[in-house]
Amino acid sequence: MDWATIASVGLNAVSSILILAIVALGMGIILGMMGVINLAHGSMLAIGAYTVWFFQAEVGLGYWAGFVLAPVVAGLFGVALEVLIIRHLYDRLIDTLLATWGVSIAVTELIKLLIDDSAKSVTNPIPGNVDLGVTTYPSYRLFVIGFSILLLVAVYGAFEYTNFGIRLRAVLQDDESASLLGINRGRTYRMAFGFGSALAGLAGATITPFVAVEPAFGTNYLIQSFLTIILGTATTPVGVLPGAAFIAGLSNVGSFVIQPVVAQTATLALVMAVIIARPPIKRAITRWRETA
Repeated sequence: MDWATIASVGLNAVSSILILAIVALGMGIILGMMGVINLAHGSMLAIGAYTVWFFQAEVGLGYWAGFVLAPVVAGLFGVALEVLIIRHLYDRLIDTLLATWGVSIAVTELIKLLIDDSAKSVTNPIPGNVDLGVTTYPSYRLFVIGFSILLLVAVYGAFEYTNFGIRLRAVLQDDESASLLGINRGRTYRMAFGFGSALAGLAGATITPFVAVEPAFGTNYLIQSFLTIILGTATTPVGVLPGAAFIAGLSNVGSFVIQPVVAQTATLALVMAVIIARPPIKRAITRWRETA
């Protein structure tokens, strides 16, 4: 294996890690604030992806119009979902699981009904390659890496330095105390659900030029983002990166060495092993610190 191949595989892994981090962050905000495991989160990616395809292929306004509108459409869908369904099911975990899974199925079938179930392609808006010295790499994938880093930094800044972020963190830490301080919990929940959905829609829009857009587009990302949350603290941009790096990094590198299906299965098995082993490891570290 030469250095050019190693560099390309590494950059592919970095782009996949950053995209998964954005998706998992959106899901983690919703889970951390409301205790809702949103199984319709993958549908938000599909909504973002189909928004890009629709504006490029059907309306003719090009990729970037869809790219800008994708998080808006997905975010509005998330707000509508929270208002119409989720807010009536808080503190009822099984009910929210069933409801959001039903919404996911409904969105998939609605896409098939309104469009069709064939895979769609989106034209690359930044064609060509960039010479990095070690290797040449697609220009759009470099854009994805840079944009994803900027987005995660922007979300971190919003969490730390804006009133919106302060309210979110307050409700995350103690929603009852936050409401006593005058923070409207229902409105904050609604904004958080819309914000998390918008992140997923934007991630879906970002990856459309190098994947096939189909009705079940977001299912794989739904599973991976949920595992990312379990592995780490996916309610902050910093906390989401280790889990995303573990899952997406192993899956990407493994897919180059062995068959993609085998690599994904091995990654899933390893993640489950880490999840099972983590509590005993934590207890052992605690005992070691107490006796040290």
